[in-house]
Amino acid sequence: MLSNFAATGESIAALPTDHEGRRKSAPAPNKINNIQALRAFAAIAVVFYHTGYIVGAHPVGAFGVDVFFVISGFIMARICDKSPQFFFRRRLIRIVPPYWFLTILLYFAARQFPALMGFTRPILGQLVKSLLFIPFFKSPGNIQPLLFLGWSLNAEMFFYVCIALGLLLFRRHSLLFASIVILLTTVISQEFGRGDAVTQFFARGILLEFPLGAIAYHFIGKASHARLRRLRLLLVVGVAISVVILIAVEAFGLQPSHAPWVPDGIASFVLILSAAGLSKAGWDTKSVWIVLIGDSSYILYLLHPYCLFPIARLLATHAPVLNITHLSGSLIATLLSITIAVILHLKAELPVVAYLNNRFGGRRQTAEFKSTA
Repeated sequence: MLSNFAATGESIAALPTDHEGRRKSAPAPNKINNIQALRAFAAIAVVFYHTGYIVGAHPVGAFGVDVFFVISGFIMARICDKSPQFFFRRRLIRIVPPYWFLTILLYFAARQFPALMGFTRPILGQLVKSLLFIPFFKSPGNIQPLLFLGWSLNAEMFFYVCIALGLLLFRRHSLLFASIVILLTTVISQEFGRGDAVTQFFARGILLEFPLGAIAYHFIGKASHARLRRLRLLLVVGVAISVVILIAVEAFGLQPSHAPWVPDGIASFVLILSAAGLSKAGWDTKSVWIVLIGDSSYILYLLHPYCLFPIARLLATHAPVLNITHLSGSLIATLLSITIAVILHLKAELPVVAYLNNRFGGRRQTAEFKSTA
């Protein structure tokens, strides 16, 4: 049975303190199920977006990346607060194996079937840059690695490197250090960038969503259980309104041209803040299936384009109901992607990450995948 944050009675801030009032490190932070639910929501939104189904005037769901980035800031702040030991090696173990496997697989697929790969070409230099999380122009004006969704992992890895340096240099203020580096990198890239792929990539304001997640964790950590219990209905409203804003902004093309990430970033911040507040206030989801999809969200995010492709190119020509730009086809394709991702998570990702953490992750119980009992 999946571990249940609410059932354990533990909370985000329920840690013993030392004689100076500082919180002691815990063996491992339990999952916050509401955050796992938002991971599921974000991943499913991205899948739905890539089906191409139009809601309002545009496809909807790209905001899932914004939600992921704010969640990442929240989770990294939580890890640094509670159990930062071996931080960087465990982030590598968590992120790199499936990404490298799929990237290398895609490289060889591009060598064998170049006509099916679009802008993906079997260029060794691009493979190396993809594996090392270095931004490059995959096509004119298009900054993507071979596995195109890996652009977000380039941003994630930069965030992890900043935190790792912060832990090395300023143990107690590692997140503040990382946030300042991200802010300075964004500003300098915007002001002094030379138009190359690296500076164009880091000039994207969307990277500032990582510090927003860390701020959300700080606010929730400071708030008392009693206060959050009194605010539960307000927090539910916060969740509902932020979801509506995320959908409406994309459906009706309301993003400002100079900073398109701002409305999605702010709405994602409110969403994560409200959901985490509800968890601490005792309203944490108990749905095993929602948490399981959240656990599987990384694989779902990486793999879903290659679930959608055969449906769109092969099956839909014989069964129009499977046309993924129609509502029926988009829902079927999304459900299929979720099913495959959950199976791969349970049968491949979960045991591989557990094995690598046991062998190379250091002597600390992992906070990832606490899913057996």
